[in-house]
Amino acid sequence: MKVKLKNIDECDEFYKKIIEGTALSHKKIYEIIEIHREYYRIENDNKEPILYDKRIFEILDPSIPKDCIYQFYFEDSDETHEDEEGFIWRNFEEEYNITPKCFAQRAFFDFYFDKHEEQVAIYNDYIRERNMSNNE
Repeated sequence: MKVKLKNIDECDEFYKKIIEGTALSHKKIYEIIEIHREYYRIENDNKEPILYDKRIFEILDPSIPKDCIYQFYFEDSDETHEDEEGFIWRNFEEEYNITPKCFAQRAFFDFYFDKHEEQVAIYNDYIRERNMSNNE
């Protein structure tokens, strides 16, 4: 999947501030690493795999690489509700991500940013292979 930043003139003030605070360039095309419900993970101009709000991007190529998998899970919400019998239920939010198989472990990017050797090596190998296949 490939995206580029929206034209800043098409955005409201909130998104203009978000775009200005990113390490992304206008007119540059970015390849998505991961897709979350509300975010794309993109390697920015500083070579960091950061989550960015989907709403600041224009989709250029919607295709998803064949090596990606779909993961669906629930996250605890801070909100609760009470049923008719007075039982308190914690609400859950549905979450998903579409990610390369090599990143399909719980908290992969948390470990990556904590500089765990295994996750850093896996990520670097993935980016190297992706860049080689893009140059062919």
